[in-house]
Formats: sequence, C-alpha cells, structure tokens
Amino acid sequence: MSAILSPCGQYRYRLERDVQMEGIVAALFGVNPSTADAELNDATIRKDIGFAKVHGWRRIIKGNVCAYRATDVRELATAMIMPSAYLENLGHLQTIIADADILVPCWGRRSKMPLHMRHDMDRVMELLVISGKPVFHFGQTACGQPKHPLMLGYDTPLTPWAPGGAP
Repeated sequence: MSAILSPCGQYRYRLERDVQMEGIVAALFGVNPSTADAELNDATIRKDIGFAKVHGWRRIIKGNVCAYRATDVRELATAMIMPSAYLENLGHLQTIIADADILVPCWGRRSKMPLHMRHDMDRVMELLVISGKPVFHFGQTACGQPKHPLMLGYDTPLTPWAPGGAP
C-alpha cells in the first residue's frame, strides 16, 4: 500500500494497492480523493479492490481529476485549490496513465463537480483517450459520464469506452 500526498496532507496525488500476485495494472480515476492514504482504505478504495479481485487485476492505481482531499465533493466548490497542486496532480495523472495497463474513469455525475472545474473532467478524459491505452468504464450516467463504482454490484460489466462517449 502506498500513497503520494502533499506535505500538508490536503492533496492526494496517487494511491496504490496490490491486490493479488498476477494480473494487469488498472488505473482508476475519480473526482477527488477522500480519507484513504498509505495505511487506510475508505469505502471507495475497498470497492475498487473488490472490482480488482473480480477482474483479476494485480494492482490498482487511483488518480483523481482534482487532488484536493474531501469527504464530500461539494467541498470542492469553496476549496482554495493551489495552482501548484493542480499542476502537480496533472504530472501524477500522466505518470499513472503511463504505469497502467488499462484506464478506468469512474467519477460519476458531471453535475456534482463545481461548474468551474467541470472542464477538468474533459481534460482528464482526453489524456486517457490520447494515451492509446485501453479505456474502460462501469457504465455511463444519464449525462454520459463514467459511473462511480461505489454503489455498483461486482457483476457490473467493464465496457470499452467509445471515443466521444461523453458530452
């Protein structure tokens, strides 16, 4: 188990969990990190690990559209995101993409993200698609965004992402 957090602890740039001895490395991309760190799993990471076991992934790497740690995504609306943290997160996202075999955006509804940050979802999706690596999802929300895994059953199929899949 490992994590890369900012020195102040307000930002998490990368989280890794080894799940089993063999398999591929999957990178999952959410909106923002919560309480999970190098030693602690939160509900989303526990669910991600469950999906990793079902799909035979050896390791998961978690990245997020926004690195600001919050237990409620609504906190992003008033959070003062440091420009340096934004740039550092972008660098880590590129490294996560490079280190993974498959990429799985899973951030859920676009409307939960503050208006001024929604373009960041598009930017991350663009990075995933142009990487040339396989991009998958657990289904799409009504607005075409990749579903968040937390409330999905482990029998939810992993589907290839169609270019131009999200508005």
